[in-house]
Amino acid sequence: MDLSLFRALRLPALALILFFAVQAAQAAELQHAAAGPAGAAPNAAADTDTAAQLKVRAAIKAGATPVEVELEGTDALGAKLAFQFKDLLNGGTLFALTSQDIPKIRILIATATEFPSRPEAGSVYSALWLYYEKPTSFNSYLAREVGVITPGGVEDLAARLAERTAGIAAKFAYIFEKP
Repeated sequence: MDLSLFRALRLPALALILFFAVQAAQAAELQHAAAGPAGAAPNAAADTDTAAQLKVRAAIKAGATPVEVELEGTDALGAKLAFQFKDLLNGGTLFALTSQDIPKIRILIATATEFPSRPEAGSVYSALWLYYEKPTSFNSYLAREVGVITPGGVEDLAARLAERTAGIAAKFAYIFEKP
């Protein structure tokens, strides 16, 4: 038996198992958080959430696609990219930014400095578009993109990601249609 194939597949298989374990743990955590403590009294934060939920639902009824953007990274260019990207999505009528447990497109952006000794030189990024149905189901892959961010290209990249998100939302619009 040739062990080279086994060795070559060992790391990707472990990464896949770890990914699904993390997804399952996050789903269980969200489900537990959604249940809330037994007998808890309503508070002002719950009223604010209700107002935010009503705003998102109104936007969705008007035809907006629900979207959640998550950033993983500590570099300044990545944070700037995420804020500008969210601002572009929030500024129009095509998308409704939400973190609620509703069917939505989740956009995961991971960034890191390209050269740790020179963080101002640039960053690398990856963007992953996923369809999120509910906490007890796995996310479905829609698209991905990887690249390099330069200090002068953050606005253009945010606009390109917003444009790509609009294309993905149009391509997978049937997912959000009610039967």
